[in-house]
Amino acid sequence: MTIVIVPLLLIVIFLLLFVILTFLMLAFDFFLDLPYVATDRQKIDTIIKLAKIKKGETVIDLGSGDGRLLFAAAQRGAHAIGYEINPLLIVLTHIHAKLKGLAGQIELRRQNLWKADLAAADVIFVYGRRKNMPKFEEFIYRNAQKGSRVVVNTNPFLNKEPQKVANDLFLYQV
Repeated sequence: MTIVIVPLLLIVIFLLLFVILTFLMLAFDFFLDLPYVATDRQKIDTIIKLAKIKKGETVIDLGSGDGRLLFAAAQRGAHAIGYEINPLLIVLTHIHAKLKGLAGQIELRRQNLWKADLAAADVIFVYGRRKNMPKFEEFIYRNAQKGSRVVVNTNPFLNKEPQKVANDLFLYQV
């Protein structure tokens, strides 16, 4: 009887921890202006193709979430920098980066994305709410280097004309 109870107890503890961590992550995002919204896995290839990432380039993801765009950029030889303030997503990204063998190519900064250093960026990824897009547009065009490529997911910039549009993704060049 004891042999059955121990594994069952471990499963219950694991499930409780999972529920608690999920609740904490959602509660944390509730108070943010830009909550975590994962990029559709089907869009990742299109984003990477639009960005035309080359080996050795620096890619910045403003609000990197679970790191899926960082991994895709790093797999193409880029140095990928993610700005994220949710500590649970940062831990998750670190774990996945190590498991994928990409830890040396990915840098995470637990910092407000509005304080991001965009000067070194060749490529910038943005996925923001419609109401935040004017702020993103102004921030990027003020701080990024001329020639940087910017891929915006879902909600385009209001005052700039995209160079290309595909699958609800918008490519701009600063």
